[in-house]
Amino acid sequence: MAHPVDAETALEDVLAFLAHPPEPGGADDARFRERLSQVISASIPLVDGDDPQDAPALQLDDALRERLEQALRERRRNYFGDHPDGIGPTLGMDVGKA
Repeated sequence: MAHPVDAETALEDVLAFLAHPPEPGGADDARFRERLSQVISASIPLVDGDDPQDAPALQLDDALRERLEQALRERRRNYFGDHPDGIGPTLGMDVGKA
């Protein structure tokens, strides 16, 4: 696990990694995924009724936020192999889609 950093530093790290993506599976890849999660979490916008004190630490435009979410989806480990929606408990079939 990488050392914790503030949201702005995490965003700088993520932007650097986007420019030069790390090799999948390495230490830098793990740090990239961790920082991506941190940046996305720190930029969740408020919805009606939320306490203004819970305002996001980062303000991202929609295009950048989507790009970061896509990068995180691509880098997440898939424990189900070729079955991203899961597999049946004993039959080995995809039960995630009806």
